[in-house]
This record gives sequence, structure tokens and C-alpha cells, in this order.
Amino acid sequence: MKEDEDYRPVTYRELFSNREFRSLYFARLVSLFGDWFNMLAILALLRSMGGNSAGDFGWILILKTLPQVSVAPIAGVIADRFSRKSIMIWSNGIRALIVLGMLFLVWFPSIPVLYVLVIMQSAAASFYEPARSAMLPDVVSVNELTAANAVGAATWSAMLTLGSAAGGVFTAYLGWQPALWVDIASYLIAIVLLWRLREPDWEKKQTADHTSLLDWLGWLDIKEGIVYVWQRPRVLSLMLVKSGWCLAGAITLILTLLGEQKYVFASNAVLGVTILYVARGIGTGFGPFLSRWLSDSEPAAMEKAILWGFLCGACFYFLLPFAPNIWIASLIIICAHLGGSTIWVFSTVRLQQILPSIVRGRVFAAQQASFTVMISLSTFVYGWIFDQKWLTLRQLVFCIGGTLLIPVVLWALRGWRYGWAQTSEPV
Repeated sequence: MKEDEDYRPVTYRELFSNREFRSLYFARLVSLFGDWFNMLAILALLRSMGGNSAGDFGWILILKTLPQVSVAPIAGVIADRFSRKSIMIWSNGIRALIVLGMLFLVWFPSIPVLYVLVIMQSAAASFYEPARSAMLPDVVSVNELTAANAVGAATWSAMLTLGSAAGGVFTAYLGWQPALWVDIASYLIAIVLLWRLREPDWEKKQTADHTSLLDWLGWLDIKEGIVYVWQRPRVLSLMLVKSGWCLAGAITLILTLLGEQKYVFASNAVLGVTILYVARGIGTGFGPFLSRWLSDSEPAAMEKAILWGFLCGACFYFLLPFAPNIWIASLIIICAHLGGSTIWVFSTVRLQQILPSIVRGRVFAAQQASFTVMISLSTFVYGWIFDQKWLTLRQLVFCIGGTLLIPVVLWALRGWRYGWAQTSEPV
């Protein structure tokens, strides 16, 4: 995509008139629903096998995220070499088979086997998003790209809330086995929707006659992707925007602690946590729509909005410790994540606009790996500090706001050094 193209915003009705986008969108919606729906079902399965400690549950959560880091480089290479439609179909199909394997634990209960299956499911899922993000600019027009990403971000937030809630209620009343069957069905439905998708022609990365196993596995392509990004500071900085937000990646842990200890609702800590999570989801869901309207989908305005998004998150998390009740706290969290979702969507849009199709898979896979590492590190550090009682919960919330000032300064310097959306990167 070229910088001088006419970025005329489109309506959401116009966007959904695009048949290929509809297929891609609803396939992801169903797949995301399945991912979040099975969370509590897996935890119930773990409990049924005797895994009742906090550590057992913690390992499930860790194992659902960390495999993305190790798989991301090869996932990006594959997304640039092969049919992205086929990659997404295989990702859903493999996940359906893995969840089917979890059902066999009724007869052969084993917590280590469950951990292995969770790792495999997470690894299979890691191939989906780089392929989808790389394909999206080829499926929609340049005018539809911002709207498509805004809808995608809102959908992620909605599925986080609705999928988890529906999965929890379903599991509570019907058990984890029927819940896993629903999860399997969601992946199969996603496959049917993707099958209808007509993949546009795009320039695939050609595989040469490699002289070693590492080259054949994609090391040359990984190295090529690293060199490509390193030589283009604007691309590198956009790729790291999400990692900047994830300096505050411990926010899930912080909201959980706030809900359990400070904002207990109706004498129920779980309800307090739920309300704060929903507030986060509301901010994440509405932020992209508001920011798209304010920026008018103009590239320079989107890059400036990233700066304001970081500043918004920092300021409102500085205010959060002063919230007198859960409702004021929820309003502050909504406002903070209006900024966070703006950062998330606009950094993706700008990368999709300036990257050639042949490298998109590797860049988006590297982006996914970098922010996943940052979330894990942030969560570990904040949790460790809290357990050591070095800082109070109130002070940790201040730290969340403070860490977000770091990307505020860096992004402002980036704008001063390179300008706003005035790239002439060779592709």
C-alpha cells in the first residue's frame, strides 16, 4: 500500500458488504469464541484430576501464552511461504483434534498430558493470527483497512468477555465435557467459513535450494525478516508499539488484586474482579471506533493518536489509586483502555499499510512474540514485587502509569526524528 493513496473512510455497512472480509471476520469470531470458551472448561478438567492448587491453574495460563514466543518465528516464515487461507484452516483443524484429545483424559487422567495438550493447542493457535493479519490488507481495500481492524479489536474484546462468561456458565451447569465439544464445534464452523474465502493472489516468499536443515526450516527467511525490519526504523518502532503498551502487561494481575482486595463487590471478590474486567473490555471495545472517528483514518493522525493513547493510559492509571469506589475505578479503567486499544489497532493498521505482502507474516509474528514476552515479564516482576511486599498495591498501580510514560517519550522522539507517516521505505 502506498502512502499517497486516498484514505477515504468507509462505513461499517460498506465494509461488511465485502464478501471475503465477512468470511475472514466471522471465521475469526467463531475461533476466538472457542479459544475463550474452553478456558474454564480446561480449568474444570484440571480440577477433576486433582489439580486444585493456585500453581496448577497458573501453569495452565502460562502454557497458553508462552509457546507463542518459540513458535512465532517459524509461524511468520510459513505465513510468507504458503497459502494463508490454508494455514488458518489447518490451525483450526489441529486445535479441534487437540481438544478432542482432552476428552480422552476422562479414561486416562494425567495432569502432565493436559499440560502438553495445552502447549500444543497454543502452538497451533500461534500460526493463525500472523496469517490473518498478513492476509487482511489483501482482502480489503486501503479505505476499509482501518475499519476492518477496529471491528477486529472490538470483536476480540467481546469474545474475551462473552466467550469466557458463556464458557463459565456452560461448564458450571453442564460440565467440562460438553463445553469441550462446543469448543471443537467452533473450530469446525470456522473451517467452513474459511473454506468459502477466496484468497487473493499475492507474492509468496520462494524457497530456495537450502544447504542445511536450519536453512530449510526457514532460518534464512527469519534472518531476512530481521534485516528488513532493522534497516527500517519506522517499521521497527511500529512493530514495537504493542510491546511498549505491554510494559504495563501486568494489568490483568493488578485488576485481579484490586477486585479481590480493594473493590470487593457485594461481599464477593469474584464479582469485583469481573466488574473491573468488564470495564477493561468496554474500553478496549469502544476505543478503536472512537479513535477511527477522531482520526478520520488519516495515516499521520493515526500515528499521532498512538502518542495520545500512551498518554491517556498513563494519566488514567495514575488516577486509579484515588478512585473511592468500584464504579469510579471502572470509569477510569474504561478511559485508560480507550487509549490502549487505539495503540493496538493503529499500530497494526500502519504496519499493514506500509509493509509489502511478502514480509508481513514474519513482521507480525515477531510483533506477537515481542509483546507476549513483555506481558510475561511484566506479570512476573509485578507479582514478585507484590509477594515480597516491597510495594503496596496502590504503589504498584502508580508504577503501571509510570511505565507507560516511557513509550510516551520514545514515541514523541520518534515523531520528532522521522515525522508522522512520511515514510519512503524501499519495499
